Amino acid sequence: MSLNIFPLQNNTFSRLYLRQNLIVLEEVTSTNDYLKELLSNITPLPEATAIMATHQVKGRGQRGNSWLSQPSETLAISFALYPKDFFIQQSFNLNMLICLGIQRWASTLLPNVQIKWPNDIFVNGKKLGGVLIENQLSGSHIRSSVIGIGINIKQETFPIAIQDKATSLYIENPKASAQSLEYYALSLLSTIMACYESIDLQDTQRLLDAYNECLFRKGIPAHYEIEGETCLGIIQGLESDGKLKVLINERVRLFDLKEISFKL
Repeated sequence: MSLNIFPLQNNTFSRLYLRQNLIVLEEVTSTNDYLKELLSNITPLPEATAIMATHQVKGRGQRGNSWLSQPSETLAISFALYPKDFFIQQSFNLNMLICLGIQRWASTLLPNVQIKWPNDIFVNGKKLGGVLIENQLSGSHIRSSVIGIGINIKQETFPIAIQDKATSLYIENPKASAQSLEYYALSLLSTIMACYESIDLQDTQRLLDAYNECLFRKGIPAHYEIEGETCLGIIQGLESDGKLKVLINERVRLFDLKEISFKL
């Protein structure tokens, strides 16, 4: 899919800038936690400062879920952003932009890359990666954001429990997975930061249009779990606040996080 809302332009955050501000660690509990600790120090970090771990032993996903990874197989990276004049109620806009940046990057390597609401990256119906955003607040504004991303790169197999739900760059396209994790980190950051510079985070409608264009299962009948029951529904898209619109029994219903689960 083409993301025409992000025109190509000169990127202030060059590969050299990103490389100079990329900290590569052999092992860390969580790249998000490590970066937040650095941000708590008095000396400010340059925007797009990133932490990459060869092995993340206690990675975290959205809603408290864990992110499992083996050494040197998963791209685990966190980086800092300092949005300007960005209010708390607009926080899902940043989630949309980051997901769109990852989708754009992954689409240069693989076909059929989609975004599964709210923040997972899917390829051919399986999870390739995900995003965890943690915001630091100042009054009603977001002062800084720590963006954590996990992408399956070199896995050849997965545990039985998730082998039908997860995929990797290697599984989908072995030739595309031959580079180093640092190479993928820099190329991903470069794409995301180009998107970050190309669109106003307050332009909700523009982000929604692009996000809905890439939305996993949009317009396709599928089963979902709602309040402990399995229902047939058709995703219609997203509301501006990030709620999911699903047509169930000829009625459009809105769902927030944890109110609906995908049956995969």
